Amino acid sequence: MASYRRAAKPILYGTCGLMFATWASPAHAWTWARNVTVYNGAGLCVQGTAGIDHRRPGTLSGNLAYADAFALTQGCGTGLAKEARYAAVRLDVLKWNGSSWTVCRRTDWKYAPTGQRGGEFPGPYGPSEVFDYGGSASCGPGFYGTMAHPYIWDGTAWHGRGVWSGHEHVP
Repeated sequence: MASYRRAAKPILYGTCGLMFATWASPAHAWTWARNVTVYNGAGLCVQGTAGIDHRRPGTLSGNLAYADAFALTQGCGTGLAKEARYAAVRLDVLKWNGSSWTVCRRTDWKYAPTGQRGGEFPGPYGPSEVFDYGGSASCGPGFYGTMAHPYIWDGTAWHGRGVWSGHEHVP
């Protein structure tokens, strides 16, 4: 019995090591900040998502930047229904120039309704932007990130602020 344990140990450790190495190395090419709360006040919670991706051979990737805006009930519970004119999102693709982040590309404001969907993919929905920024062909190789700007109108004021995706190196 002890000889089986000694023989099984390297196999077990090898399998665990292989699984850890596979899980630890990123299989994707994107950086993402999901459902970041940018406002939580009386009757309204505003959340935003920001993401950036760049083309990497052998992975599901593209030179895309992402931004979403969600209106939720106070306390950030369920999606809140708002007309298209009351919800907006835009994004900036930023590049590090060695001393500061500068705008490489920018989208216009996109307006769309918000609410809560059910079914197979439940959750809040709202205006979203998926933008092909062109990768390093746009502003050269370097570090890139997305600043999403989710905003919701509550009837008296716009509420929201920027959401940073984080950055990644785009060769």
